[in-house]
Amino acid sequence: MKEMSKSYISKKINKLNKKIHRAEEQNDENKVWWRKMKLEKLKNKLNKTS
Repeated sequence: MKEMSKSYISKKINKLNKKIHRAEEQNDENKVWWRKMKLEKLKNKLNKTS
């Protein structure tokens, strides 16, 4: 498995936040829900790497 750096994970978090806000504007609750779950996973990984 590829080693993920802090900067890589934070970049992914930023992209995911943009996608979440875009989906909220479009009122697509299903996408928002799935992306928030992914966001939590990424935040946990970020905390583990630090």
